[in-house]
Amino acid sequence: MSTSLPDPAAPGAAAPWYAPGLRFRCLGPECGDCCSGKHGPGAVWVNPQEMQALASQLGIPFDAFTRRYVRAIRDRYSLTERANHDCVFYDRERGCTVYAARPSQCRTYPFWSRVMALRASWESEAKACPGIGDPGGTVPAEEIRRALDEDGRRFPEGRPDP
Repeated sequence: MSTSLPDPAAPGAAAPWYAPGLRFRCLGPECGDCCSGKHGPGAVWVNPQEMQALASQLGIPFDAFTRRYVRAIRDRYSLTERANHDCVFYDRERGCTVYAARPSQCRTYPFWSRVMALRASWESEAKACPGIGDPGGTVPAEEIRRALDEDGRRFPEGRPDP
């Protein structure tokens, strides 16, 4: 299922509901809800380029990285999880241990097409993400659009469920 958002650059297009920007600030190590197993099992989808970037950051060969940190789910690849469903690269004290090379899925959250399709979807996601609505930061519409474009290029058929 694909969630398609209107192109705000199209002639005569109405401004998206998030045009004024949205309050969001990643709460990092003090939160980690999206990286931890707090909400149960999940998947952090990765492509070969992201796997190579992660392997390079860790200083290990690509093959060793994929054997240790990647699992196949249907026809896609995901980072592995610990037994408690935390991302293998999430440390509860330090946060993401591969932040500089984190996958697109992590960089673009919560600005995914399925979350941004409707204001109600955004408000629903806020129940799971304490950074949504945080007064410590406002994300401008252009930055949101870039994240949505990246999400759309990565999952043109819609974000797969684990």
